[in-house]
Amino acid sequence: MNDTETKLRCFTLRAQGKSLASIAETVGVRRQTVANWLKEHQEEVENLKELALDELREACRMTKQTRIERLSARLEQITAELETRDFSDVPTVKLVELELKTRAELAKEFAEPHIRSEQQLRDDKASRTAPPIVPELFPKGDGTLLLEPEEENGNGRKRSRSAD
Repeated sequence: MNDTETKLRCFTLRAQGKSLASIAETVGVRRQTVANWLKEHQEEVENLKELALDELREACRMTKQTRIERLSARLEQITAELETRDFSDVPTVKLVELELKTRAELAKEFAEPHIRSEQQLRDDKASRTAPPIVPELFPKGDGTLLLEPEEENGNGRKRSRSAD
């Protein structure tokens, strides 16, 4: 394998969740080399991870469609059976409970997908790399530090807002 193929194989394995040691052993390079490549090409690895997740989502979507079809069919059977029953019968109560549970399961299947825009993806990436926000410190005359600036209270004296 040439260097480019080896790197691509490393990125693909990392996107699949493999450890650095496992990747290094699989492609036949040092662990540190793999770590350097992955750090240098972090965006490519993230893109491959997203592609793998997208494939998984697509596979789940088919499964989700099947679950919805089955739950709908079950709900139709339960509803048809309930229409023939007298509600004073104890098993009917259990059947009503089953109908409610099935409706709740079906409602879960129709939850809105969370699709992010390009701008949201950029914002998420920027927030992961942004330095943490540290509150400003304001020196007090006696050498201590305040987390907020002091204000004058109207009579020429300064007071801290945190003392309110």
